[in-house]
Amino acid sequence: MSTPLRRAVKLLPIVALPLAEIYVIGLVGSEIGALDTFLLILAGIALGSLVIRYEGRRVLTRLRELSERAQREGQTDPAALEAHAKAATRAAADAGVVILGGVLLIIPGFITDALGLLCVLPFTRPLVRKLIGTVVAAKVASSTRLGGMVQDVRIHRPDGKIVPGEVIDPDVIKGEVIDPDARRDDDPPQPPGQLP
Repeated sequence: MSTPLRRAVKLLPIVALPLAEIYVIGLVGSEIGALDTFLLILAGIALGSLVIRYEGRRVLTRLRELSERAQREGQTDPAALEAHAKAATRAAADAGVVILGGVLLIIPGFITDALGLLCVLPFTRPLVRKLIGTVVAAKVASSTRLGGMVQDVRIHRPDGKIVPGEVIDPDVIKGEVIDPDARRDDDPPQPPGQLP
């Protein structure tokens, strides 16, 4: 897919969501009246603000409790530390999903309110958390190693030590195909008497 087309596809939801929200607000307004529609939108904003405030306090309290319990118990067992880390990660992920739901509730509109409620309700939250985790994992997996543009190299130092590293080929990143025998501007000059 070409770059301008890819940008257009990424911008499509940003443009389509407000248009869809306006359309849905118009439909709801024609059914229940303008004042009731306005009050529903204000109720969503108030609910979102309360959710963010409550969840922010709750997650800080929960993470503090987990940290204090781990310090109190002086956990050194790797299995116990791993279980503690998983509990803290799950609490933080739940809080993130609920705060995302609160932000979606604050945004005026019924579509974002419905998405926000999916994030906030306890029986749909694990599904949303799993979906977000899957999307993030796919993004990370696709961007790892810069799509094959990184090469593993080992540098042999004069003292015999081997330094592992990665080299990013700038010519591959730019999409250029370079003749490996061609001389580059940053190559050292060739000694006299040698022809390329």
